[in-house]
Amino acid sequence: MAINTVLDEPEQAELIVKNTIPDANAFDYLSDEDDSSSIGDEEDNIVDEENDIFNNFFDIEMNSNPVFNAFSDMFSSAAAADEVSMTDNDSEILEEVFETIGAVNDHTSCYPFCDLQTMILFAFIDGNNDMISQQMLKKILLAMNLIIKIQQETPIRKTFRLPRLDALLNYQARKKSKMSVFPSQRIPVPGSNGNAFVHINLPSDHLRFLMANPKKCKLILSMPNRTPNQSICLEQDEKWRTHHLFQQPMHTVNGIDVWFGNIIYLKTNNCSIRFLVESFHMANKNIFARGYLVRAISIVCYGIEVAVTNLRVEQISHVDTTPVERDHYYSISSSLTRLSPAHDFLLFGVHPMKNHMPLSVLPGNVDRDAVFYKVRVVSIIFFTDGTSSNHSKQYNPFESWLMRCAALPFKDQNSIANIQFLSTIPKKDGANGMSLLPAIVDDFKKLEKGVKMFSAEDNEYVLVVAPILWIEADTPCHSELCGLLGLVTTFPCRRCYIKLRRAKDFVKDLSYFYTEIPNALKIRMNMPANKISFRDHLTGRLLELQSFDPEKNTPVEILHTILLGVAKYMVIALVKVVLKNDTVTIARLSEFLTDYMQSTGLSRKFIQNLRHSGSFLGRDFKVLLQILPVILITEFSGNHELDLVIPCFVELGQLCSLTLINYIIRVDNAVKHLIRALFDCNKGTKNELHKAYCIKPKVHYLTHLKEDIIRFGPALNYETEKGEQFNKHICKHLFHMNCQNTSRDVCLKFAKQVALQHINSSGNREKSGTGIERFIKDNNDTGDIEDDAIQNNSFGVFVFKDDPISCPRIRLVSSSVCYHVALIKAQIGSIT
Repeated sequence: MAINTVLDEPEQAELIVKNTIPDANAFDYLSDEDDSSSIGDEEDNIVDEENDIFNNFFDIEMNSNPVFNAFSDMFSSAAAADEVSMTDNDSEILEEVFETIGAVNDHTSCYPFCDLQTMILFAFIDGNNDMISQQMLKKILLAMNLIIKIQQETPIRKTFRLPRLDALLNYQARKKSKMSVFPSQRIPVPGSNGNAFVHINLPSDHLRFLMANPKKCKLILSMPNRTPNQSICLEQDEKWRTHHLFQQPMHTVNGIDVWFGNIIYLKTNNCSIRFLVESFHMANKNIFARGYLVRAISIVCYGIEVAVTNLRVEQISHVDTTPVERDHYYSISSSLTRLSPAHDFLLFGVHPMKNHMPLSVLPGNVDRDAVFYKVRVVSIIFFTDGTSSNHSKQYNPFESWLMRCAALPFKDQNSIANIQFLSTIPKKDGANGMSLLPAIVDDFKKLEKGVKMFSAEDNEYVLVVAPILWIEADTPCHSELCGLLGLVTTFPCRRCYIKLRRAKDFVKDLSYFYTEIPNALKIRMNMPANKISFRDHLTGRLLELQSFDPEKNTPVEILHTILLGVAKYMVIALVKVVLKNDTVTIARLSEFLTDYMQSTGLSRKFIQNLRHSGSFLGRDFKVLLQILPVILITEFSGNHELDLVIPCFVELGQLCSLTLINYIIRVDNAVKHLIRALFDCNKGTKNELHKAYCIKPKVHYLTHLKEDIIRFGPALNYETEKGEQFNKHICKHLFHMNCQNTSRDVCLKFAKQVALQHINSSGNREKSGTGIERFIKDNNDTGDIEDDAIQNNSFGVFVFKDDPISCPRIRLVSSSVCYHVALIKAQIGSIT
């Protein structure tokens, strides 16, 4: 057996480096092989006839290894240190440990560990009661190997040191830190015990980081898409194509900004035809201008056609800058008439998104009235849900808000990396997720008007307008957003005034459950709000937004309405009502479900027990509805107990398939067929335990699914499954917090992730470093560069003569060539 020798500190450090694998890829973290083969070889060599070493080993008192104890005590004391000691130098602790190591000079100092570094890691992992996950341990080992490799490649004269704990945890509060910081906000929320304070990452701050990110900026910007007979993206849906906040009012053509209300000349030989621009959109992967043709009737008389015309932007020649006089323009329908309101606003109105650039950013020879900020529209989707700091939502409940950009491709839109965390709040003392709405609404009122942000795509500051497309939530939360008391009230639907009472004498015809009742209340009839189950809470602030209508923009989501709604009702009824005492049929049904586990056509296998259907998740019902209707039809069609149930499962299976596509008529018919099957089942059953399905609100919400598909596209776009998956990350952060200020701690953690991802994506910064500020201050020469000699290997701030409006650029001069380094914001003291 190899005997450990006493090493001084430099030799010990060298030993650790040599015995540690420098290549990060050399570790097989997933391997199940035992890594103790070298120990076994050594043990073969230590066995002799007299067993001296074994006797010596058992003579050693338990837990008397001073080296292991030294490392274990070091980790325990470091973990128990308070916040003040985080900024102290830990060199004294390390010196004490190495003194302890140096005092040990026997062969048992590392036994049974193969070497000293292995002992340190074991002391770190299992030396005390502190828990560490396998995932975190993999990251630590990888980071250690990368740091060791960097240390080995560090030049001898250059100091190599690790940052202190405070520099890693609290860099956002340090003035000398050069790291980007996400500005989380502390806001008051009302509660039963007075105002409490929570932290929130505002949507506008998220958009600033996204717009300055060169990898994400282009993906989150989009125009309405008017491709005929097609609906493959959210930009092609009704709200995006019709709502005024989603329309693109300007577009840059041949270096010239063409705006809403501009009259432009076309690239045609007919000079008598011009074009009045209203907006810009996409169609068949091309950009079109939408507006009206302007025809010259006489020298001073022009007619504007009433019919809307679309033309490709490549046909635009230039903008007509001639002043427009109201008396010279008319609208053309069957004859000349006065200007219609739409034409009049285009010619003489001021678009709310048209903001002048300030004089401080414009050269002196540029007319301020002719230069405006470019406009970029970024539509937003919200998600709100409940979670918990425990494994069960029953205890320590929290409610959170998330957001994502709607223009992202579908595969990127549902990625966890593209979901932005806003805030989480404990549900207690009268506070809940709705308490955050005033802060969110105030921020979005500014975004609807437009907020100036730096755009990595345009390489300059633009006006960002961010309307809300919809808000995703489960059914009770949607009711709360609309100001309704819940699903057990007289009028439970947030779309219409249908009555769904659970009394046994509540008997209606089938047509009643098909019908939407938008205006059941009589006009001019005074009715108290409590009669229609309405309550005025903080959710009323949502009515202040132009882009959000609680009735129309809370789409029916299929996870809670179909999978955890109708499907759950029917499966539980099948197992616990229809087949309650028929164990033979349930056993046969379970066998057929087991046989489908061998099917290669299903991406997920159903492995649950039908008797536990009350605890199934949405994904379990999704798989079950693909195979259960087929089994019931093919294997149980002769079972009279199931005659009323089988049609319900068949119609529900067809509806689940159709919700993922855009055949609106088929979806509407499938909903009606399902309600008819449920109605027949309710009417024909004689089982006293049977519950009526048609009076359940989630069944009624399916009648509104057609409207949502027209307005927002396939139901797959607004399922809440991805948002639900993000809850596990929130729960993970809640588990590791000290429960003193959870809202602040979780917000800060996600804010740091956003800032770090922004840095790693080469994102632009709005604020400059001190070195660049000092350079600009010391070299603030406004003279013409042609009059001065330009020296090589020096920096200068340049503006192109052919583009005087663009941002100045800091460039390196070398061999009379300017190399681009960075962009600076036109305002003093800022840089991007």
